[in-house]
Amino acid sequence: MKMKLKMKRLDISVFCVLLIVVLGASPALAQMGQGGGSNGGMGPGMGQDMMNGYGFDRYDSRFTGFGSMTFEEVCNNFGIPIEDAVSDLGLPEDLDTQLTILEIEEEYGVSGQEIASYMVMNMQQTQTSLNARQQLLMRQQATQAVRGMGTGMGTGMGTGMGMGYGLHFMQQGRFAYGNFTTFSFDADSGEVSNFAVGGDLIFDSVTVSDFAFEDEQVAGTTAFYEGADSQIFLHDNPMGVMQVRAFADKTVVFELAEEVEASLDAELSDEQEDAIIVKITKNNFEGYLTVFKNYLASGMDDEPLEGLDVEVSDDEVTVTLVENSVVMFRATPMEPAFMQTEYRYGTRAAYMHQVLNREIANGRVGAEVALRAGGDNASVVSYTPMGVQVRERDRDRIVLGVDSELPQGRVITVNVDNETINLSNPDRLRLHFDGEDIEKAESIDELFAGGDRPLCYLAQENGTATMAVYIPEFSEHEIVIDLEPEAGEEAEEAGEEEAAEGEAAEEEGEAESTPAFEFGLGVALLTFAYGLRRRSL
Repeated sequence: MKMKLKMKRLDISVFCVLLIVVLGASPALAQMGQGGGSNGGMGPGMGQDMMNGYGFDRYDSRFTGFGSMTFEEVCNNFGIPIEDAVSDLGLPEDLDTQLTILEIEEEYGVSGQEIASYMVMNMQQTQTSLNARQQLLMRQQATQAVRGMGTGMGTGMGTGMGMGYGLHFMQQGRFAYGNFTTFSFDADSGEVSNFAVGGDLIFDSVTVSDFAFEDEQVAGTTAFYEGADSQIFLHDNPMGVMQVRAFADKTVVFELAEEVEASLDAELSDEQEDAIIVKITKNNFEGYLTVFKNYLASGMDDEPLEGLDVEVSDDEVTVTLVENSVVMFRATPMEPAFMQTEYRYGTRAAYMHQVLNREIANGRVGAEVALRAGGDNASVVSYTPMGVQVRERDRDRIVLGVDSELPQGRVITVNVDNETINLSNPDRLRLHFDGEDIEKAESIDELFAGGDRPLCYLAQENGTATMAVYIPEFSEHEIVIDLEPEAGEEAEEAGEEEAAEGEAAEEEGEAESTPAFEFGLGVALLTFAYGLRRRSL
């Protein structure tokens, strides 16, 4: 009797060991199971999304039953030429336009999500029932949906999921999707159209006279288009910077989008010798069109430019450029979630960016840097001959290298969000210049007053911060942005390091004892099998 009882206890013990092993393996098995599926890799509800227009139908009824519509029907509904849509989506020229959206996805691999998003971004016919906020939300959703599909477009889309975040452009035919800046470019006409910042349409079109397209490069955070005597630059950053640089007399026409207003900023313009500043507003959003000297052009001297002109009408702004001049659009940064709401810029941030636009026109701002979480790219826009490199980038720490041969000091700006640096307590934010703390100015104007010591200024706005740093003289310099440790944090970090070392040693010991565990488990299994055999006898 005692012998049988002992065997039962042994059986129960071994069973418990086996149960623990199985439970330990369950999470891994569960993770493996999540990656598979019976729908050919399609997530749950994908087919339903295809049929209901991927959520766009809650704003626009034309997306209802989207998957069952023919390609021709869809293009006609949104006023988009079929040949343009075929080319932009990477579909074959001889496409049967009577195929449904679902059939196109199955045959060519161009998803219904791509096609629906393309229609949102390029629609020429807008339903009167759609208000500005709804149009904005649709464009924001479409932009992030396309960027979330990966770096490839057309038939290559769908690979590289999750590669669409951070600052950079992704192309879809003529269209470029940035995290902040989106637009399309027509090489035949040299026209930028559907220009938006944060999903909010600002310009229906931007045309440059006699552009004569020669080349284009769209990589990282910059899109560059080369003409015979002019260049167009667009940057994916919170400012949505767009520049047209002229090397001969040019006329640039900005056609304003619906609800966008333009007005000559007489006060700022009168302060400049050879610069003109136009304020651009839309609901709670604002930016500036600034016409000024191209400080990056070779052989530039201090002589003022003659012949610059701006004409503002109800629906367009016409800019006259001369050799070595530039017109730039630059938005006052606003996070996309606040577009078309009752939100208003804080006074401090609004004034700071007004001053920055003025001083860019004066050649006193050397460069602007923007960083966002979700990617390794940084947007760097240079206004004067200056090199800026991101040498190091970690959570709550940025190291910049700055070099130039300019004889006079310049200001650079750095724009970050709360995911890049913890902005919950701005007093903890530290800036170092060549290893020394930078003195903080009370006003942005102090940075442009000259002087022989570095200065910095910070304006925080809706979860983002713009930092301006005055560099008094140039060679090579290093700027470090980080956080001051909180009280007791240094001791805590030291304790965590010691604990980590202890855990590493403990894990090493556990790793060394693994063979003994395997041997013990093997003996237990043999004993369990022997017990079963004894009972069967």
